[in-house]
Amino acid sequence: MKFTIVVPLFNESNRIDKNIIKIFDFFRHCEHETELIFVNDGSSDDTLDKLSGYREGFDFQVISYEANRGKGYAIRRGVMQATGDWILFFDIDLATPLEEFNNLILALKGKPDIVMGSRRLHGSVINRQESMARVFLGQCFTKISNILVPKITDFTCGFKCFSSVAGKEIFSLARVDRWGFDTEILYIAHLRKKKILQIPVAWSHDGDSRVRVIRDVFSSLRDLCVMKWNQLRGFYN
Repeated sequence: MKFTIVVPLFNESNRIDKNIIKIFDFFRHCEHETELIFVNDGSSDDTLDKLSGYREGFDFQVISYEANRGKGYAIRRGVMQATGDWILFFDIDLATPLEEFNNLILALKGKPDIVMGSRRLHGSVINRQESMARVFLGQCFTKISNILVPKITDFTCGFKCFSSVAGKEIFSLARVDRWGFDTEILYIAHLRKKKILQIPVAWSHDGDSRVRVIRDVFSSLRDLCVMKWNQLRGFYN
């Protein structure tokens, strides 16, 4: 199997220095063929320069554009350029450790269309917990999102893998560019009867997280209304 790894970046200069070598080393020793795609989502710091500095030693692709469009848009660009049989995306903070890729490989034996990590399944390990307020608001968002997509336990865990066929089909229809995009892609998958497999993962909260919970939860709730309206207008057909 060939895997495409998509990593979105927005003003991630410090995390690139901290984690990019870990990513290169892990997938260089992977038994499966991989391609790495980093998507620079309109960073205003030296993220792009930092990436360029690794060009001589490592093989990877960069998609870059000037205006910040949002994580959903960035991942969509990476997915549509991917050439792998499977397309995995995760965040540069490595909140879900790279070793979870091995459990993902085992999960593919069940022939799903989508495998997604969850922090809220039996067997999940939370090494560094979020604040109680963040946990509560996240649980509320999950319950509301379940109106559109039942039985999903964790919409926003940034560790998701799609078959190439399912990924390109779903992301070609997606319209939400920012924090609600996780729910949208799973909603489209649900409407199109894709097989979704959830697996428990280890996870650690990053104290420098870019998510501003109250702002982003309310923004995502607005996006849920937009998704339902898009569905009623036939955009996900």
